[in-house]
Amino acid sequence: MVPFPWPVVGSVLAGIGTAALFGYLWQHRGNPGANWFLLTLGVQMSWCFSYGLSLLVFDPVVRWLFEVVTWIAMAWIGLTFLGFALEYTGRGAFVRTPWFGALTLVPAATTLLLVTNPIHGLVWTGFQLDQVFGTATVSYEFGVWAYLTILSSVLFVALGVLLLFDTIVNYGPLYRSEAIAVAISTAPPGIAVLVWLFELGPVTQLNLAPIMFLPHAALDAYAFVGGRMFTFNPSTRRAAEQSAIEELESPFVVVDTRHRIVDLNPAAEATFDVTSPTVLGERLENATDLDVELTAGDQIVTDDSPGEFRELAVSVSELHDSSRHRVGYTILIQDITSQRRREQRLEILNRILRHNLRNDLNVVEGYLDIAADRTSDEGLHETLERTRANVADVVDMAEKAWAFEQALDSMEESPSTVVVEEALSEIATDVEAVTEGRVEVDVPADLVLWTQRELFVQLFENLVENGIEHADSETPVVTVSFEGLVNGRTAAVSVSDDGPGIPEHELSVLERGEETPLEHGSGLGLWLVTWCVRMLGGGLSFETDGGTTVTVRLPTVAEPIGSPSESSESSEPPQAAER
Repeated sequence: MVPFPWPVVGSVLAGIGTAALFGYLWQHRGNPGANWFLLTLGVQMSWCFSYGLSLLVFDPVVRWLFEVVTWIAMAWIGLTFLGFALEYTGRGAFVRTPWFGALTLVPAATTLLLVTNPIHGLVWTGFQLDQVFGTATVSYEFGVWAYLTILSSVLFVALGVLLLFDTIVNYGPLYRSEAIAVAISTAPPGIAVLVWLFELGPVTQLNLAPIMFLPHAALDAYAFVGGRMFTFNPSTRRAAEQSAIEELESPFVVVDTRHRIVDLNPAAEATFDVTSPTVLGERLENATDLDVELTAGDQIVTDDSPGEFRELAVSVSELHDSSRHRVGYTILIQDITSQRRREQRLEILNRILRHNLRNDLNVVEGYLDIAADRTSDEGLHETLERTRANVADVVDMAEKAWAFEQALDSMEESPSTVVVEEALSEIATDVEAVTEGRVEVDVPADLVLWTQRELFVQLFENLVENGIEHADSETPVVTVSFEGLVNGRTAAVSVSDDGPGIPEHELSVLERGEETPLEHGSGLGLWLVTWCVRMLGGGLSFETDGGTTVTVRLPTVAEPIGSPSESSESSEPPQAAER
């Protein structure tokens, strides 16, 4: 007799390989799916070692005990693999449900029936030694429960493989090769056990499944050792997707191609006063009273349910399967009723302030001029002049608001090249024409920015006007200087005056980004400056010692306005010149 026949060697080697993999993966215990996979490897080890050693045992009673241990392993290995697949792919919640608990009844019953099989014979009958290849193989007639046990275990493995292939399809290359390896690794022992169960091979007494765990362990080692399968696992991504939808504050609905609801988040349930169990399978329009055109993309729909009126922004996206066939739609809904009302109020207020009120104040300003010229009362003349100046300030503020609105409209256009020295000189000429001040521009002629011209002009025009307005001298001087490049791409330009400086409370308002009844700015100019800088992707800083110096930092490519490739003049943004 050969001391260690090849079936024994193959089975024991498979057990040793499985034990080595078990030892390596022990460090990953606690990771999603890792504990279940370690349990699967433990069951697999017991199968390989118990069957391999049993082939050396010729005592019928002891051999029967080894066969029982082997069968217990066969009964449990499918369920433990399914538990691994569920947790690894992000479906671990199912493992903790009564449904999964019900699945354990089959292997649990098998364990009990194996121990008591001599009484009822439901698992096998006619157990006897039947040696082949010098090993203690056995033969017996399979009972009904034997077929149920093995086929259910194979079914559990097949379900686990399907879950892994679902991961391959849906989660891309990050998990693909490893998941394929684990899925394929189940084929050799699975086929071998079915061949043995249905007595299809030439040697029906010999179960080759334990030996087939050799390639199985090799593929698992590739996935878990070489591929670091537990370092990155799809449960993270799946949990993130589920959490993102569940915690999304906006209603989110999924429908099939027949407009029937297949999923919706809690926000959708609250918005339309429905619950998932009652509306799943219903058509979207019946469940929500919304008339959504699923092929129209983004749209505005109205919900005029009794007692309320809502305007909803609806964004529709198509859902496709792996073959790019459309299988449904996702619908994201946002209630914009309050936003639209605010916009309408602002539009009306803006029109009144910018147009109606401005026109009326122009008339008032004209009458005040006439009245001031005609009166001989010096006190009344001064009062009329102060009043006219106040009215002029309000008109000027309205003009600034109108100019800023025009600049905002220009954001829809592509940026262009702005020769900074030329643009600032034009601003200086315009400001000097309507004020008593003087503007000095000290900027290199070759400094060029790729930016939005209208916003650029608004920015520096307001800074220069603010400097002249708050100067102490009768002939104020404002200096615009180039301070250099920051990181080679951002131009720093300062605007300085000799005035008293911007009050601290006004700077704090700008830094905070909002006004309060007790702390607010005195005008619109600095707000316009702040908004322009933000929209040009730049930065702003203030120095108020011995006057005011405002330093503006603007990128040579203004963000997030767009790509310079959109311009017909140049495919690359101009470079700012070093001074």
